[in-house]
Amino acid sequence: MFDKKDALKIWEAEMGNKEYAYDFSGKKIKKSDYMIDNQVGWVITYLKPIELGGPTHIGNIIIMHYRTCEEKGLNYPNFKIIDTEYTVCYDEKNDCYYVEKVLSDDEDDDSYFI
Repeated sequence: MFDKKDALKIWEAEMGNKEYAYDFSGKKIKKSDYMIDNQVGWVITYLKPIELGGPTHIGNIIIMHYRTCEEKGLNYPNFKIIDTEYTVCYDEKNDCYYVEKVLSDDEDDDSYFI
C-alpha cells in the first residue's frame, strides 16, 4: 500500500492541512490516524480494485475511513455503504475515477434545475 509519508502528502493534496475531515460517505477521519482501525482511522485505496484490472496511478486512489473501505471491499462499480448506494465513475478526459451517490426515485437531482 502507501507508506505514511506518501499517505500524508495525499491527505494534504485532498484535505489540506485540516486535522479532521470526512470521507465521501460522511465518516469522520483524522489526519494522524492513517492505517489505524479505530473510529477516525483511514486508508488510501483504489476505487477500481487492482484485482479487477484497475490502474495503480493517482487517478484511481481515494481516501476512505477504515470501515468504509471494508464495506466497499472489491465491489465495483456499484457498492453500498450502510443503506446508501454509490457507483464508481470514470472520467476519460482526466483519466480518473470518482464516486457518485446513486439517487433514489424520491431524491431530487439538482442538475435538472437551471
